[in-house]
Amino acid sequence: MININSILGNIFKETSLESTNFEKLTISRIDLEKRILRKKTDLGTDIGINLDSGIKLQHGDIIGNSETKIIVEQIPEKIISVKLKENNENIAILLGHIIGNRHRPIAIKDKMILFPIQEDSELEIFQKLFKEIIDYIELKIEEEIFLPHTSADVHEH
Repeated sequence: MININSILGNIFKETSLESTNFEKLTISRIDLEKRILRKKTDLGTDIGINLDSGIKLQHGDIIGNSETKIIVEQIPEKIISVKLKENNENIAILLGHIIGNRHRPIAIKDKMILFPIQEDSELEIFQKLFKEIIDYIELKIEEEIFLPHTSADVHEH
C-alpha cells in the first residue's frame, strides 16, 4: 500500500507534470472533501490518503511517491444549470436567494449558475421553487465535473 500525506502538484496548474505514465484514481466530489481515505487506482494499487487538516484533493492533483505517480480524476455528476433569459437584476437576486436557501455549492460558468443534484427528479422541485421566475430562466440537467466556486464552498445538507 502507498501512503499519501501530500499533494505533489496539479496537472492543470503545472505543465511540468504533464505525462501519460500516471495511474488514475477516479473519485467523487464528496470523497475529495475527505482528508482520510483508502482507495484503489485503475491499476489496482492500494493507496491510503491521510492529508493535513485544511488540505483537500482536487481534480487533476498528482499524488504518489518516487516510483508511482497517480492522477486524481473527479467523477462527472448531475448538475442543474440555470441561465437568465435576459439581464434582469431583480430576477438574478431572487434566483440567488432561492438557491442560497437550499445550501448548495454553486459554480458560475458562461453566465450560468450550476449546482449539483442527486436525481433528475430534483428538476421538478426546483421548477416549483422557481415558479415566480420560471418564465425568466432556462433550467437544464447536465452531467459534468462540478468544481464549486471557492467563495461558495458550502457543505451540502
